[in-house]
Amino acid sequence: MRGRLGRVAACARTNWRTKAALSAGLTLFFCVPYFALQRLTLFPVRTLPLSAVDRAIDFDPRWVWAYQSVYLLLTIVPWLITTRAELRRYAQGFVLLSGVGFACFLLMPIRGPRPDIDAPDVMFRLLQWYDRPLNCFPSLHVGLAVYTTLVAATVSRGRMTGSIRLSAVSLAGLWTAIIAYAALATKQHYAIDLPAGGLLAAVCHWVTWHMQRSTAHVERPMVFTRVSRGPVDVGIRERDGHAAATRAGGGARR
Repeated sequence: MRGRLGRVAACARTNWRTKAALSAGLTLFFCVPYFALQRLTLFPVRTLPLSAVDRAIDFDPRWVWAYQSVYLLLTIVPWLITTRAELRRYAQGFVLLSGVGFACFLLMPIRGPRPDIDAPDVMFRLLQWYDRPLNCFPSLHVGLAVYTTLVAATVSRGRMTGSIRLSAVSLAGLWTAIIAYAALATKQHYAIDLPAGGLLAAVCHWVTWHMQRSTAHVERPMVFTRVSRGPVDVGIRERDGHAAATRAGGGARR
């Protein structure tokens, strides 16, 4: 157990200055437009009809603690990333996901089904104070949780044993599912907001973590450099910063 905790601590210390600056920058990038769009609406605010799922899940303000736990999930995963390239990809996906969500909030302001009541739970009262019932579709709460879970699954590939990786990713997935249910139980979102946020997260993850990587391999050509001469030439093939020695037949013969 101590060995595992030590490895986790070592991951967190790696590039910690970059991670701290990135955390502060992404928080500022998210909070400013998110709260501004709740107070400066340019188009008429609409509501959506309740679906069968919305009606089946009763309002329960106690779920606000699970709903707010998304911020802990969003904090943990980026600090376990070890390379700057992966941190850059994480930030690109975060910005893309948030930016598309903000555009939807601007063009389609939708008021959520949250009731305006005096709840006894202090966390729910705090939520009512700082978070107005707008910015519903798509759910960035669920979208960011899904995106973070997908990032965790991606960066842990090849760095953890199969059983540990499965347990960690499953825990993140379960955590995300609880957050999604809490979004409905607190009436912060309609049921349709959740799959919309999840789909947006999956697309943004694919664009920033898979499509860019595939494009980089296609655009960066193979370079062959001859480094010695003799009966058999020895060359270096370079791609994406990795070099491998290769033997080239048909070199200079004596």
